Amino acid sequence: MIIGVYGTIGAGKTTISNSIKKLKFKVINADKISKEILNSRDIQKQLKNAFPNAFVNDVLDRSKLRKIISENENSLNKLNSIVWPEIKNQISLIIQTNAGNIVIDAALLPELNLEVDKYIRVKANLLTTLWRVKKRDKKPFKETYLIYKQQKQRIKKYKIDNEVIINNNIWTKSITYKQLHKKIFK
Repeated sequence: MIIGVYGTIGAGKTTISNSIKKLKFKVINADKISKEILNSRDIQKQLKNAFPNAFVNDVLDRSKLRKIISENENSLNKLNSIVWPEIKNQISLIIQTNAGNIVIDAALLPELNLEVDKYIRVKANLLTTLWRVKKRDKKPFKETYLIYKQQKQRIKKYKIDNEVIINNNIWTKSITYKQLHKKIFK
């Protein structure tokens, strides 16, 4: 079985995915794959052509790139067109080479058009999201808000059947295994 966990930045996707992992699922984290892909020479070359201002002394400055894409949806779309095909290839390869249950953790997962048995959308209110990302990434609230807003608009367009987990608790990881089991195996 392949479970797809998606939602906006800071919604708690990784927390939910790691909880599902305890139900004997292998976790594929698209953010980790993306970070690896950004280091490949071919991708770096494409990024340098598309976003020259995101490079300092021929080195990609991820915080500059993040700022650029948070402020302009066309830039985000350009980045996605460069990076997503490779992310999809890497995730597909991992799925092909691993038997058993898998959970894929990716903010805009439905846009990768992977075969998924069940989608789980993780939602959190804006205040919780801003607090989590500030704590985790030390990024400015405005930058996080702009990414959140872009992702939320895209997610609203999805026409998929999914389970929803509201994950607003910023102090504890409050979802129970019983609740997860019900969402997954319903």
